[in-house]
Amino acid sequence: MDGTLRNRRLPTVVLLLLCVAPPAADAQQFVCRPIGRGDTPSRLARQLTGKSAAVYSLAFQIRDPARQMFVPKSQYRRGLDPHWQACVAPGPVKSLPVAYAPEVALAAPEVAPVERAITSDPLPVAPAPPASTSAQPAMALAVPVPARAGGSQERFVLIATIASVALLVMLVISAAVGDSLARYPIPPVMQRAGEEFVAAFARPLVDSSTGVPAIRARLRFIRHARQLEISIAPGAGRRYPNLFDHKSNVEYDVHRVMRILGPQFVVSDRLRAAGRWVIVRIGVADLKQTGVK
Repeated sequence: MDGTLRNRRLPTVVLLLLCVAPPAADAQQFVCRPIGRGDTPSRLARQLTGKSAAVYSLAFQIRDPARQMFVPKSQYRRGLDPHWQACVAPGPVKSLPVAYAPEVALAAPEVAPVERAITSDPLPVAPAPPASTSAQPAMALAVPVPARAGGSQERFVLIATIASVALLVMLVISAAVGDSLARYPIPPVMQRAGEEFVAAFARPLVDSSTGVPAIRARLRFIRHARQLEISIAPGAGRRYPNLFDHKSNVEYDVHRVMRILGPQFVVSDRLRAAGRWVIVRIGVADLKQTGVK
């Protein structure tokens, strides 16, 4: 993982957050009419949309003006309250559950135009709109207002917000863990220091009669801390080095090796154990003179 990949993390986090963020609720327009006695949902759907099957579509709704809410479709079979209204959307309806019913302004009753006295220059009279064939009052276009969250929509927005925050936290944690565990190329200065550390630590432990390496070692460069992590463990059939039985000896040998490396390098953190491995972190005393990045 290089610097370019790390720099792409923030835009990725922002993009994913925007993908799961709750959508803004837009105003939805509906055309409504009062419900007459004996009306059924299927009959009203057929009158307003031309199809009885539209009764369970999002475009057809039964509205309770007292609560300013759409009646759940599961209650249609229980009968309709004559104080309710049948509504239909003149345009496409979004797939989100429709919970809040905006206020509607019922159309004013039609008034016949007032006849004027006949003069030599009569004013033109606009043609009257065609009379409605239905016995019900004319439908009116709902006043578009910003939709307010309520009922199931409020729960949807809450759940979406929680999911957005949880995903953002997971991405931040994942990025931090990935950065800490990433393996970067070891700068030449640190590579030589690590190899000299391992050789100096193992020199007093070498047993030429066995032919087995005295210790095992591995190196890892931690870029954000600018430190070299040196892990050492006993060779096959050996018990040293380890911090459980020989902590003081390990500390003594680490100080001995650091004196060999010289004042240019320092131990950057306390010694710690990870299974059979003893982990030593070293850094450069003066970073400006070494070019370690």
